[in-house]
Amino acid sequence: METLIIHTQDLIIAEKLTRTLKGDLEKRKNHFRIHTNFNFTIEKLRLENTVDINLHHKKFNFSDIKLVVSDMDSTLITIETIDEIAKESGMSSEVALITEQAMQGNLDFTESFKKRVSILKGVNTSAFESVYTNSLKLSPGAKELINFFKSISVKSAIISGGLSYFADRLHKSLGVDTFRANNVEVINSCLTGAVLGKVIDANEKANYINELCTLYQLKKAQVIAIGDGANDLEMLKIAGMSVAYHAKPLLQKNCDVIINYGGLDSVIDFFEEDVY
Repeated sequence: METLIIHTQDLIIAEKLTRTLKGDLEKRKNHFRIHTNFNFTIEKLRLENTVDINLHHKKFNFSDIKLVVSDMDSTLITIETIDEIAKESGMSSEVALITEQAMQGNLDFTESFKKRVSILKGVNTSAFESVYTNSLKLSPGAKELINFFKSISVKSAIISGGLSYFADRLHKSLGVDTFRANNVEVINSCLTGAVLGKVIDANEKANYINELCTLYQLKKAQVIAIGDGANDLEMLKIAGMSVAYHAKPLLQKNCDVIINYGGLDSVIDFFEEDVY
């Protein structure tokens, strides 16, 4: 018997899928579950339906999760912050192209980040404030997700290949426990084009999860990692539960949970039985 989570409150869609799978439908607070012995491939179901569908792995201990780690740009928030800074400074196309290639996994992330920062040499840091105030928006369900995990005493962290200015402000505004992101050199309120310290690439993201597991005395099986691009792949591989959120194809092929239509709060559906 398999259990599928249908991340919707649309009864018509849920009933249609139940008939297709010759299963039993169960209504939960914010989603439906279908219990079935029917032979299916989840990839085919996802292709045929415009709704998020995921397997509920009964052997996975959701009540044992103690840490959620999320990427920032295009995951916790809707924008790529470095691209928005470039827009503010009239050099958007070149920077955005490099960002997209890196997210698809076609460019080395460290080199791509250094290149983008070098292009921004001379940009005034007032552009950071402008982007934060005028362009930065939380992804749907981001606040609900963080607040939910707080309510069940699960710690949270932001890990970003973007800029620490934005990660720090988000960590404070959302009440996230900790964060790590890239630092860039600023002299006289202007970017010099230099990066300070290690670039947060895919390996550094995985290392951060390892560090947090040591700090909080957790096993990696107790961690949820959420991301959208190639730079998130290594941390998603080692987490107990990996979530591809509106993600690039590379991630969708390598994650436990895929969210393409709903918000980040869709992740809460896996925990409903333990809390409500």
